[in-house]
Parts: sequence; structure tokens; C-alpha cells
Amino acid sequence: MNMHNPPHPGEILKEDVLPELNLTVGEFATHLGISRPHLSKILNGHAGITADMDLKLSEALSQPPGLWLRMQATHDLWQAAQRPRDTVKPLRLAA
Repeated sequence: MNMHNPPHPGEILKEDVLPELNLTVGEFATHLGISRPHLSKILNGHAGITADMDLKLSEALSQPPGLWLRMQATHDLWQAAQRPRDTVKPLRLAA
């Protein structure tokens, strides 16, 4: 993981995409076919991007499927790597 503290994809939507589209949270939620509170949770980093949400965003923003899901995975992996945890020894494959 080369990136230092990658942003939550909701942050990108909130700070870059919505202003560029000149849409309110409610307008964008309606366009996506989701509730305003659910979109708000995503925008504030309290909910993650699911596969279904990735497809909605990809269609709405004319982007390739998987883009927002990869951003979420990168964010989640970096966050998980920052937490203390027990390491797991590698297994040896039988020859």
C-alpha cells in the first residue's frame, strides 16, 4: 500500500464530485435512487461503497465499474494496516 492515508471515497464525492456537478446531497441521492441519509453516511465516511453503489456511481458519472469499489478497498486496507493485530505465519505449500 503505497498511498499514505487514502481518502474515503465519500470524501471525494463530497469535496470534488458534488461541487463539480453543482448538485445538493438530496439531488444526487434522488438521482442515484437512494435515500439522502444513506448518501450522507457515505459522504461523511460512516458507510462504505458497496458493489451496488459502485455500479450506480459508475452509471451516473460515466465511469468504469469498479472504480469506487477499488477506492473503498484501498481506504479499508490502509486503515486495517494501521491497527495493531497479531500477524499470521505464512503457510508452506506442499511440494
